[in-house]
Amino acid sequence: MPKVDPLSTKQAKFVDEYLVDGNGSRAAAAAGYGVSGRSVAAVRLLANASVRAAIAARQGVDSKRLDIERQDVIQGLLAAVAQAKEDRNPAAMISGWSQIGRMLGYFAPERREVEVTTPGVKDRLARMEEMSDAELVAMIEAGRS
Repeated sequence: MPKVDPLSTKQAKFVDEYLVDGNGSRAAAAAGYGVSGRSVAAVRLLANASVRAAIAARQGVDSKRLDIERQDVIQGLLAAVAQAKEDRNPAAMISGWSQIGRMLGYFAPERREVEVTTPGVKDRLARMEEMSDAELVAMIEAGRS
């Protein structure tokens, strides 16, 4: 588990605001981050392990307090999608399915590792690692001309 540092006052305010509606940009602006850079601030804050841990902890407390489990939320969304279908409301159906998809992790990017090799690259890299700084500089200078 990554090291979790204490939150700054602004980070704690961001967590409070983010938990209101899940809108990172709005939460960053309300927490005092610059309005022009609030989207970037939100992305950075949500990538911060301490901020993520604080959000998860608070969500866990709320979930226990309200006695709501993930499955309850999904079931509620499925019921809402069914009602939207009955009401012939495609926008509401799409919104419901979108929320369900996010909860189930269907929109998370897939990570794939690809190793690209070119014949002889390993040999050249090994030779370069054995070179002195002067030899490397000379090789770079020769490549510029």
